[in-house]
Amino acid sequence: MSAKSKSANCFLICGEDDFQVALEAEELINRLVPEENRMFGLEIIDGRVDTIDACLTCLAKCQEALMMDGLFASDKFVWLREPAFIANDRLSRSKSIKAPLATLTNTIKAGLPEGRYLMLTTPRIHRASALFKAFNAAGEVRDFGNNLKDWECKNRAKEFLDRWLPVVELTMDGPIREQFLARVGYDSRRIASELEKLRCYRGGAGKVTKEDIEVIVSGGGVNEIWNFIDAFGKRDLPELLRQLRMLLAQSEHPIRLSNSLEARVNELLAIREILSRKLATPDSYNGLRWNPVPPEVDAWLSARDQDFRKMHSFRLKNLVAQAVKWTLRDLRMARHLLLEMREKLVSSSLPQEWLLEVCLIEALGGTRSANKQTKGA
Repeated sequence: MSAKSKSANCFLICGEDDFQVALEAEELINRLVPEENRMFGLEIIDGRVDTIDACLTCLAKCQEALMMDGLFASDKFVWLREPAFIANDRLSRSKSIKAPLATLTNTIKAGLPEGRYLMLTTPRIHRASALFKAFNAAGEVRDFGNNLKDWECKNRAKEFLDRWLPVVELTMDGPIREQFLARVGYDSRRIASELEKLRCYRGGAGKVTKEDIEVIVSGGGVNEIWNFIDAFGKRDLPELLRQLRMLLAQSEHPIRLSNSLEARVNELLAIREILSRKLATPDSYNGLRWNPVPPEVDAWLSARDQDFRKMHSFRLKNLVAQAVKWTLRDLRMARHLLLEMREKLVSSSLPQEWLLEVCLIEALGGTRSANKQTKGA
């Protein structure tokens, strides 16, 4: 980690848009804290407490962490996460909090020692407070509050849409973007969710059309397709069947659902292969922590439509969390069953809805517990 100036080592990320706050925090850590230094060079202090004593402990830990060297790491990054003495009015008015909070404020004003970084995230903070002013004067403030005018909210939503489209490997023409935001609104979490649904609906990357927008965000059954695919990945059979019947009742076509499931199975199968071969391990920040890979594996990853090493951590963490619920054997069987079912959907005289439901029950283990991970590959 290195800072260009004093103003680059104190960061306040605030606002009610918790999705963007979380993304900014994650990206800042990824940029400033090398993965190999996180065990000793990153300290996370959880400020989500409900007593004055606990608040005082958080403040003391934060002050101490900023002054002490990182163990086995030359730099130190301290994340003070949602401190209650800022967001909670009752705790923030406590006389006991004022002195240690003033000490932290003065530390920020004076500038942190070289190699020290402080990031504070909070859903709300008084703009007139000394702490906010200290960050604003001596560091960086990234505000994702909702107290904006309509045109400001729209511009922020456009910026987020531009940022998130490459994450899900989708493209939109100008008029399609306007149509999308007009239907979805300006909330970043919903924008990200709807884009993920669009990708699932399309069965992968590509250019979004007007027809896609009208189907996905019109309030029809396909608007729930993400929940359907997610339930499959999580091996939640009761929820999967509930979502399936809801979609079929809203005239969703079984072949389109089958194609979306095939795309998800292929993603999970590739990740499970990576984990089984110990090419990477699950990581809470990036989704996967990669080990050195041989040339043939590097070529295989690079040749994929989407290289997992370049996938945004938001998507990758979701896929990894689902992949670990499966074995390679089960995923291969699920893929076989889906391919077999697709042929039957085209050629069989049996009801398509029945074929799809039977396939899903078989794929998730029939009478076995759908959430129980079996051993072995």
